[in-house]
Amino acid sequence: MSIIREDRVEATICETRLKDILREKGPQTLDALCAMPDFGWAQALLAVDHLSRSHEIVLKLIAPREYQVSLAGEAL
Repeated sequence: MSIIREDRVEATICETRLKDILREKGPQTLDALCAMPDFGWAQALLAVDHLSRSHEIVLKLIAPREYQVSLAGEAL
């Protein structure tokens, strides 16, 4: 398997896990997602970036330098 394909598979796994966390626990801060032991902060940020661009999740500024991440259907 190529490196690019392996990276994409890993990213998809991370995105799926991130969506599962949001379904199970509800909205989370970006900092909380980056601190999860399931993946590193870089993987979490990449997954959040991709999922927000595909409109699957929503980012909301809740305080200076603090964002809340939620599934698109749950955003208020």
